[in-house]
Amino acid sequence: MRIAVCEDEKASRDFECSLINKWAEQKQIHIQIDSYPNAENFLFEMEDKLEYDFLLLDIQMGKINGFELAKILRSRGFNGALAFLTGILDYAVEGYEVGAVRYLLKPVKEPALFALMDAVYADVCKKTEEYFLLQTGGDVLKIPFREIIYVEARGHYVHLCTASSEKEWKASFGEVTAGFDDSKFFGLRRGLLVNLEHVSKITRTECTLTNGEVLPVARNNYESLNRAFIDFYKSE
Repeated sequence: MRIAVCEDEKASRDFECSLINKWAEQKQIHIQIDSYPNAENFLFEMEDKLEYDFLLLDIQMGKINGFELAKILRSRGFNGALAFLTGILDYAVEGYEVGAVRYLLKPVKEPALFALMDAVYADVCKKTEEYFLLQTGGDVLKIPFREIIYVEARGHYVHLCTASSEKEWKASFGEVTAGFDDSKFFGLRRGLLVNLEHVSKITRTECTLTNGEVLPVARNNYESLNRAFIDFYKSE
């Protein structure tokens, strides 16, 4: 879980980070936490950072306050959870505008922060189920499962095709596809999974996809593919 704390008071910032680390240790959750002394520093550094799952932002900061920072980040496409730190609870309307999870009154109390982290973590887990996380080197790319057209083993490499891009990296096909939903992805043959949402036509030997590609269907797989295709659209 990737977390950022933006707080201009160093003592408060260190305390809040220590509480989050304590929560993570108790829950046995691996986290990456970064802290920033102001919004300007955060905006400058974020360009080279991984996308965060959760932001904890102080409202009363210098040139750019917490609300302004949140609006900038939302306009740039940030869709993670965020909460505000404040000494004054008079900001409800502005918080709704940027989809704030909640407010924490300063000084932060451990039970309130732990309850917030529990709620955020549950939401992150739910969202993670909707994405395939492609990790290559130090980079992590989130790809919505519904955008994946097919994934194929090619020797020691895995090839993943979406409507807008194709990725290929060295990995075990079994490990990569372990989290794929069997009700949505079908094995046309060994080492080839197709997203049923992207299937446009089925014959006994071929499967035509929405991107125009035609993939071979293994012998004796036609009936089970046809049944899986029908069941998928019934459930939808």
